Amino acid sequence: MQLVYNYPSQFRIKTTALLKRLWKALATFFSNIGKSIVKGQQARADFWILNNMSDKALKDIGVTRGEIKQKFNQKD
Repeated sequence: MQLVYNYPSQFRIKTTALLKRLWKALATFFSNIGKSIVKGQQARADFWILNNMSDKALKDIGVTRGEIKQKFNQKD
């Protein structure tokens, strides 16, 4: 018995698998970019809220203005 290869079919299967992996990688890449943007925007909003609180309100939660700047300038 002789093996018969169907090259166009095999090419199509391999190409489809490659394209699926590529699309998944691209989706993950753009999803991660979106998450980074959301995280940055949230950090900016949090900084703005804390920075615009009164000294009395900051004292109530136990935070000083210097600690606000320190926390947001730290590298995680």
